[in-house]
Amino acid sequence: MGYLGGDVALKRALWLALALCACSKPEEKPRRTEPWPAQSSAGSATAVSKAPRRFRFAKDSTVRFSVPGKKGKVSGRFAIAQGSLELDPREPKNTRATLDVDLTTLTIDTDVPAGLDLGGAAAAVGLQWLELGAEVPAERREQFKLARFELADVESTNVSDASARRRSGVTRVTVVGTLQVHGFRAPVRAELLVAGGGSERLSIRSARSLVLPLSTHDITARDASGIADALGAARAADWVGKNASVDLDLFAEPESAPK
Repeated sequence: MGYLGGDVALKRALWLALALCACSKPEEKPRRTEPWPAQSSAGSATAVSKAPRRFRFAKDSTVRFSVPGKKGKVSGRFAIAQGSLELDPREPKNTRATLDVDLTTLTIDTDVPAGLDLGGAAAAVGLQWLELGAEVPAERREQFKLARFELADVESTNVSDASARRRSGVTRVTVVGTLQVHGFRAPVRAELLVAGGGSERLSIRSARSLVLPLSTHDITARDASGIADALGAARAADWVGKNASVDLDLFAEPESAPK
């Protein structure tokens, strides 16, 4: 997929766009203490604006998914466990981000179709597919309870119209990285809409759904002890397809600046 490559000029242009979101409020001009401007105040403000900006993902962030089948689809959501984001306007290559999703918080939002026997409550069966069933040894459940995204690179889908980005307050970016689910790591690429920043929380939402093949992460029907269940897979085939569509609805709070 070429996600580890990237053009340095493009990344720097992206971070100029992100700076417009993160610094949406105009910087206050230094006040005069004498007939001349206070130069030290202006220098301090410049240093702050160039410092890396650190954020923590908020607990009201969610990750939504749907798995379409032949006759319908199963939709649900997860809560996040933790995550951090560091934006460095001076050195885009130093940008870092991680996000851990708590798979044990699985909630199924769609009703089970009439006549479909899942063999248990929808959420409980979903956890079994993730090898988080009630009879899976606790040590093994601990290994699989988190899905982790790690940022590898970030680029922009459109860096030419900076003035429009300033007016709307929204930046469209493409991020590439790795996603580990159920012990299997794979490259991913996602298009996002980013708004806010500075002293405000960031809003990070999917511009389009991220499509994840279930087989890449060995996600399939299992019984409560984690053993693959071919009959269970056949029962759910009309409603659970081969790919999951994932949408992010994330919020990141700025960390307090060190004193």
